[in-house]
Amino acid sequence: MDEIEKRVIRVNRFSVPTDSRDAFMAFLKRTHDIIRAQPGVIEEMIIERQVTVDHFSMLAIIQFENENVLQPIIAAIAEADRNDGIDRQDVSRRLGIEADTGFYRHAQPA
Repeated sequence: MDEIEKRVIRVNRFSVPTDSRDAFMAFLKRTHDIIRAQPGVIEEMIIERQVTVDHFSMLAIIQFENENVLQPIIAAIAEADRNDGIDRQDVSRRLGIEADTGFYRHAQPA
């Protein structure tokens, strides 16, 4: 397996009410600041498009070197959340965020 095949990509899609966009972006920035500080992160980005006057669709895409780096990164985020008293489910409910998340790998042609 080559280096690209070992990579893991986390894709988080969020449906965000326009009124919650700024608060949610601050929350995402905080999370991505933590992620960027961890070893094993190759690239991360947050992109968005306005779907309607009332909603944005946001994607947070993070590429990791391999699956071995995931648990320490997840633990770093959980520790920061505990230290700051953040409940991610509560934040999502309060801001009206709907999320669809998953881990992906590079597809190899047959």
